Amino acid sequence: MKVTVEDISPVQKKLSVEVPSDVVSRELDQAYQRLKRQVKVKGFRKGKVPISVLERMYSKEVEGEVLEKLIQETLPDAIKEADVIMVIEPVLDSAGQIKKNDPFNYSVLLDIWPEFELPEYKGLEVVKPEVEVKEEEVEEQVEALRRHYGSIDAVAEERPVEKGDIVVIDYVGKIDGQEVEGLREENYYLEVGAGYFNKDFEEGLVGMERGEQREIEVTYPDEAINEKFAGKTVTYEVTLKDIKERSLPELDEKFVEGIGIGLKTVEELKQRLRDEIRKEKEEAVERMVRQQILDQLREGVDFPIPERLVENKLNQMLDNVAGHLQERGMDYERAGISEEKLKEKMYDDAVQQVKTEIILDRIAEKEGINVPENEIKEYLDSQAGYPGVDREQLQSAIFAHILPKLRAKKTLDFLVENAHIKLPEEEESAEEAEKTSKKSVTEE
Repeated sequence: MKVTVEDISPVQKKLSVEVPSDVVSRELDQAYQRLKRQVKVKGFRKGKVPISVLERMYSKEVEGEVLEKLIQETLPDAIKEADVIMVIEPVLDSAGQIKKNDPFNYSVLLDIWPEFELPEYKGLEVVKPEVEVKEEEVEEQVEALRRHYGSIDAVAEERPVEKGDIVVIDYVGKIDGQEVEGLREENYYLEVGAGYFNKDFEEGLVGMERGEQREIEVTYPDEAINEKFAGKTVTYEVTLKDIKERSLPELDEKFVEGIGIGLKTVEELKQRLRDEIRKEKEEAVERMVRQQILDQLREGVDFPIPERLVENKLNQMLDNVAGHLQERGMDYERAGISEEKLKEKMYDDAVQQVKTEIILDRIAEKEGINVPENEIKEYLDSQAGYPGVDREQLQSAIFAHILPKLRAKKTLDFLVENAHIKLPEEEESAEEAEKTSKKSVTEE
């Protein structure tokens, strides 16, 4: 077997393999002998069909089978001989024809790990704000609860729509006079100014009166993900059927007990909200600290990214979006989302995610960070109880997808532990000292 390696880029090589003619001939002979024992051909007894007849009838099938078998059997040794470490499974680039007494040539593309020097990753300086819960934040949450449990009643007096009203409307959207599929609703409830619909559309509702019909024009940007609207002006024909407003419940013990979370007094409710806000803020601060570390790592080094890793990451991200749409009973087409435009918008983020994963993986390798077997077993056991889940398939999926994430998390934990964490005041003091120092040098 002859193996040659060609550099395509710093992170991709082309591996060309030539399988000797005697190996090709032997595999073809064996394939036809197997076929001879299996097939029935009219006019011949089973097992007595001449090879020439089989070649005439089944040559494409046999050659395809031999081609696949030769690649499967020779590729591992060829990769070993090339002495490369791949980041993803190889992809077939080209394959010649299978002919008796002729060598068989094929080539594959190998995506390999990029070569780079790790940036300094211990002692990274990050700012960690102190968590403070303000009383107005608690009050906002209290009001949100009152709104959630409030009633929606029709406005008694005859007056136009105001910001904050809940309107009941019929509407149809048209472009150049033609109705757009999916842009027709009847008895549609919308809170004006809440931002759940288009801002221009909501503002266009202000001032309408019951029974009034109005046209509201909305121009969408060229980069809008919904390809039906991108760069176009939609004319919404709107009929206002009713104006409603929220009636909020009194903030008292009856309201608190009615929520059904085991609390009795207003102060108990506020304290529960304080605790929840604090917890959310603490988690947000931890995410911010980690993000600062990741940003510094990415900025500290540059290297080429294997394009197929980016493509895989993009597909994962698109699958997540499709999953969220499916939960709402929709898909890309029904939502009017262009998958290609969405892919373009997500591309840079996918590159950054892949770069981060490569850096964390290299740090984990250098520091000997691994996921203990007992943690893997615990995770496997926790997932194995679901009906219809095959343990071997689950284990394979965990090693392929979950294990790298667990290892990356442990690596990031390690980086946080070894970071130099400062309060915002320290950062401001350092910046002020630097300014003073520069000013002194200038004056001298």
